[in-house]
Amino acid sequence: MLDADQVITHVYSVYDKATRTNVHKKEVLTGSWFRKSQVAIENRSAVNADSVVVRIPVATVADAPVIKATDYMVLGDADIEGKTLADIKKAYPECFEVQSVTYNMHSVSGYSKHVRVSGS
Repeated sequence: MLDADQVITHVYSVYDKATRTNVHKKEVLTGSWFRKSQVAIENRSAVNADSVVVRIPVATVADAPVIKATDYMVLGDADIEGKTLADIKKAYPECFEVQSVTYNMHSVSGYSKHVRVSGS
């Protein structure tokens, strides 16, 4: 995949039964693609909202990260140890909440197999 040279941190929550709280974990994804798009206006009305799209190339289905809505993606290798989601969003402005995930794994050539994550 062209231009897939960025490091992305996938931040997700896991329930800890001992403390009865959600604990934030991270997965660093290398060789990814991160793009922001701004609102588009046509005929005095908004056509697109501000959004962020991340594409994560994968070789096989087993290599694909498990990402779900309400997870967070951060541009770069984020240090999340002991931080709340509010702290993470404040420390890393290139951060967004995942709203949709698409697993594109049906490429015949294998070139474009990837996970597409979008949010705002």
